Amino acid sequence: MKAMPARRTLSGALRCATALSLCTLLLTGCGTNLLSYYFDDLFDSGHTIEPTPEQLAWDGMEAMRAKKYGKALESFRKLKERYPYSKYAILAELKIGDAHFYKKNYEEAALAYEEFVRLHPRNEAVPYVLYQLGMSQYLASPSMDRDQDQTRKAVETFQRLVEVYPGTEYASKAQAQLLECEKRIAAHEFRIGRMYYRMGKYRAAQLRLTRLQEDYPQAVKKLGYEKEIEKILADCRKCLNRQGDGKSVWTRLGF
Repeated sequence: MKAMPARRTLSGALRCATALSLCTLLLTGCGTNLLSYYFDDLFDSGHTIEPTPEQLAWDGMEAMRAKKYGKALESFRKLKERYPYSKYAILAELKIGDAHFYKKNYEEAALAYEEFVRLHPRNEAVPYVLYQLGMSQYLASPSMDRDQDQTRKAVETFQRLVEVYPGTEYASKAQAQLLECEKRIAAHEFRIGRMYYRMGKYRAAQLRLTRLQEDYPQAVKKLGYEKEIEKILADCRKCLNRQGDGKSVWTRLGF
């Protein structure tokens, strides 16, 4: 058998190289990467791997530890939406509430905690969730000048926690927080009652402040309102007796 001439072998190799170069040029030309289109699957390039529920849970917890609550929310939402039947889904439901809470999105946190309790009423985390729900409601209305509906909701939540889960760590914390809620409501009610008194609306002032004494005696004492309330109420009684019909000057004038 005759050996192939070296020149012919070299010529063949050059022709192959030229053909491959031309093929690559054609496939990648005209702004369309045809080479990538036909051969990417061989190398698995350009394809993202779907994160597992375990990975999403880990990423979310790591973000919480780093106080990156927006990133944590993203991971836990993906986990909840993509893997609703995963064993990690319940963790995501809880941590969505926590992430909102630490972002100071208290209304969103309250909604997440309420949903958790509704879906998992017997879960061991419920005492914690109820405490967080109460705190979310309390912090959603921080000023005594504003309507105190959210603070009253917090009172109901803390009372529920104390009654249903007595002796737990969170029941003790809720008991202490109840007084803070009552102090805020008492301050709000006292402010309105005193305003009525200064406007000459003695009947309204009397009703408001008397109810305040009856409903929140401990808070009234802690805030040091006792003497001032008694003084205002005594003056209201005098003014109402003088007026006879119990109506203030402002009321008789049509206000």
